[in-house]
Amino acid sequence: MDSKVCILLPRIGVYPALGVMLADVFRDLGWRPVVRHRAGPDLLDHDLLLLAGLCRYVDGLPDLLRKRQGNVPVTVLWQLEPLPPPELSELGEKIGLRVAACDWGRIPPTAGRVVSCLIPFRTQLMRLARRWLARPYSRQVVRQPDHEGWKQYDAENYYSAMADWLWIKHAHANGWLDYCFASVQPRVRFLHSRGITAEMIPFGYHPDWGRDLQVRRDIDVLFLGRMGRGQRRSVLSRLQEQLTQRGRTLTLVQKAHGAGRDALLSRTRIMLNLLRAPHDLAGMRVMMGMACGALVVSEHCDDTGAFRPDQHFVMAQLDKLAEVIGFHLAHEEMRRKIAREGHRFVTQELTLANMIRKMLQVIASGPYNNANLPSRPRALPEATPSAMAPKTGASPD
Repeated sequence: MDSKVCILLPRIGVYPALGVMLADVFRDLGWRPVVRHRAGPDLLDHDLLLLAGLCRYVDGLPDLLRKRQGNVPVTVLWQLEPLPPPELSELGEKIGLRVAACDWGRIPPTAGRVVSCLIPFRTQLMRLARRWLARPYSRQVVRQPDHEGWKQYDAENYYSAMADWLWIKHAHANGWLDYCFASVQPRVRFLHSRGITAEMIPFGYHPDWGRDLQVRRDIDVLFLGRMGRGQRRSVLSRLQEQLTQRGRTLTLVQKAHGAGRDALLSRTRIMLNLLRAPHDLAGMRVMMGMACGALVVSEHCDDTGAFRPDQHFVMAQLDKLAEVIGFHLAHEEMRRKIAREGHRFVTQELTLANMIRKMLQVIASGPYNNANLPSRPRALPEATPSAMAPKTGASPD
């Protein structure tokens, strides 16, 4: 009988699409997958429970995990969202855990409905409250040259990373997580610094991330995503002016999905990547650009994980972005060479199937994060070699 895996993730943002990708791969590897966005007792009747990030938004998850008997089902966290930088100080953690608890989502549902009727502008009010709570840490961070690893500190990034860490810390203390993985190395380093065994496994390529449509590349530079406020907006505005002076165009698009996104990126020569959390690289965005054959030029990041600068993509400090972009637009053969290698790497090596197989191999060999587990997991199936064959895509340009 096939082993069963439940992929449990929130119904927000890109996560439903990630669930479809994960189910496709597990099915190809001989499993019987189900995707759920809400926890229920029926999910205990699986061999593997994969928590694919943002667990704090999954209703009923703590109650479900408390009902596990021993290590059944084997429960795996794959952290796909930023965590605090490994350099986070004791004060930063102490204050951050209080900031993380400042969230309407932590209010019981009945009280939440009452609050929603009585208090207008709840989101803005909560952000102001978090910023006020974070003041002692904010003052300390901005005085330090390295900003404790944040580089450009932002109270909302601080809150988001700490909220995820608060959930993981609670889950680990209660023995709910048998294995922890993270998609970039700084998140692994942070978990290690807090005594949690973890291993880096990037979220790999699936055809839904995009394909090169082999059309003429008539967009010089594309930034795909929200401009937001603060530093990102100012960086984009300045870069737009600098590129215009060089006779080049920066195209800004807030949203693009599916076939429309593939068509847009297939027309793009250079895709710009700005870091959401300055201490780790947004691998999914980088992979999307590479899959569609664009050269990715990214803001500098100290740890690039599986991606190799100047081989798979290009990095530059913020004040050098215009210069580096202009150089690669002027040197078309070099741009194509790096774009081709990036495309080959993500579509043939960094595949989601390869990453899932690696995860299953780690699970099969142990050890557990929870040293008090009474028994080994039920036998999990080996992935078949044919299912692991990489899916090649069209080469760029």
